Amino acid sequence: MRNIHIISALFLLFFSACALLRPYDDLASDAEAALEAGDKAQALTHYDALIAAYHEDDERAPGAVYQQAGLLAYAMDDTSKSIDYLEQARHTSAANAETYETLAKAYREIDNLSREITMLEHYVENYPGTDAYQAMQYRLFETLEESRNYEQALALWDELEGEPQEDEGMMTVYLQVLQSLDREKEAVETAEDLLELNEDNLEALDFLAKRHFNQAVALYNREMQAYEDNRTHRQYAQLLDALEVVNTDLRIALNYFKQLYEQDPRSEYASYIANIYERFQDEEKARYYRNRAQ
Repeated sequence: MRNIHIISALFLLFFSACALLRPYDDLASDAEAALEAGDKAQALTHYDALIAAYHEDDERAPGAVYQQAGLLAYAMDDTSKSIDYLEQARHTSAANAETYETLAKAYREIDNLSREITMLEHYVENYPGTDAYQAMQYRLFETLEESRNYEQALALWDELEGEPQEDEGMMTVYLQVLQSLDREKEAVETAEDLLELNEDNLEALDFLAKRHFNQAVALYNREMQAYEDNRTHRQYAQLLDALEVVNTDLRIALNYFKQLYEQDPRSEYASYIANIYERFQDEEKARYYRNRAQ
């Protein structure tokens, strides 16, 4: 008789467990069926309900459930929900390259640069050879420059896959990194390479225009001061030679600034152009650009 009671109790326990599992199973099956039918909205609704059911029982859903729900939420433009679910998934064995790729994109959408960088770094460190690897590398390089981690960006440049030196956008960011690190020689070479890719690249034109202008002004001031300090024929001859170099630099700068002004007629560029024409004693053109600068 006692054995019968024990067996009855075991059956009750078994059926109780089945009753508890059935809602999970049913919701999971409904979600999968909706997904197979291509109804992402309905599938996400079922996954939401499944996750809620686990939470009501003070349990975590399986990592694969958070993963699928997070990917669906992102596909349905629910960025906040996608981040919530995928952050749950990434701490489980279900996390994969797609988890971190999607999280990086989601954090970018909400303008959370530090979290985006964290996801990009994890992806680049752990998922080489994947389809999105190069794109994630390139984006990491951009975010390192954006966050002013210039040394890290410079170190990453040599590891970038593909041909970043043939990519105008990447070369533009690389030029910004070099300028920020005061690597002038490399910056000049990069700017010139950029103009080979696109003769109207604003970053390269701006850098080269200001460099030639500043170089001309510095040389002019230096040689004029040297002549003022030592008014000899030799010093005067040296001044004349220097003025030829100054004028060459100013003409180069002028061409770059005019090219810039045609694309972006800001007052800063007009001021530079007016200044150069004044140095060339062309008052009419200088006055024209001074008016544009106001």
